[in-house]
Amino acid sequence: MTDKEFKRLKRSDLIYIIYEYQKKQEELLKENQELRDRLAEKELKITTAGSLADVAAKLSGLFEAAQKTADDYMAQLEYAASAEAEKKAEAIIRAAEEKAARITEDAEGKTADGDGKTVAAEENDEKRIDSNVGE
Repeated sequence: MTDKEFKRLKRSDLIYIIYEYQKKQEELLKENQELRDRLAEKELKITTAGSLADVAAKLSGLFEAAQKTADDYMAQLEYAASAEAEKKAEAIIRAAEEKAARITEDAEGKTADGDGKTVAAEENDEKRIDSNVGE
């Protein structure tokens, strides 16, 4: 509307126009605030997304370090278990060798028929018998 047209309007019409403009202004201010709030929310999401990516990267590094620590621990356990198994095997071999030596000593010290004479003494007795028989 032009200035001339406004001057020709009645006071009530002017008040109505002012009222409508105020309503429109309030609606626009409300819409403007809503848009600002949505924009702030989106900016927060963008910032949070960047932060989440950083956190994910840091967690990835943390998990890699934890995995390495777990692998090292398992390697230590395997080494300890193999060392313990080797010690047990050596002890079993040593015990078997000692037992074999005792059995060998006992076998050399005892007679074949169990009468208390050594095998060498029995062989001497057999030679004497054979020589007496031949005479």
